[in-house]
Amino acid sequence: MLQQNVAEKSHHRLAFLESLSASQTDRREHEKILALLSDDYSAVMRLAANLSSHSKWIPYPFLLSRLKNIADGVREQAELIRGAIVRLGGTIPQIASETRDDVDFRQNIKRLVGDMEAHASRSELLVHQKNSIRDAKVAALLGSVASDMQNQRQELLDIVMRLS
Repeated sequence: MLQQNVAEKSHHRLAFLESLSASQTDRREHEKILALLSDDYSAVMRLAANLSSHSKWIPYPFLLSRLKNIADGVREQAELIRGAIVRLGGTIPQIASETRDDVDFRQNIKRLVGDMEAHASRSELLVHQKNSIRDAKVAALLGSVASDMQNQRQELLDIVMRLS
């Protein structure tokens, strides 16, 4: 009887320690997800602002319209990420605004190409993050945003090619 009592107490301690370990793992995963989403939100918002800033120098209305649509789409994606942060109980990071001085046409093209590359890199990073996150809702969100960004990348590439 004494051995059974000791065994039960030991089993209860082990179960308690396992539950603590599981909750710590869940908390770390939750914090990891919030950190990733905060970084994604900041980067996507900066990208949307950068794409919008190109509207000052693009001389062709049809290309300007397409670029504005892409910037609006990127902003919408950032808002989806923002919603996930709020849903998970995180805080929305402050976005530092970047001012861009007007430069010559070629320099602006280079900036647009740089923004297109940043857009593609973020899309690839989102796919990687999607595959490393256990939260199904967040993984689906990141997959959706990455897919939209890949479609936008083709539009951006076409705009750059027409301006070059």
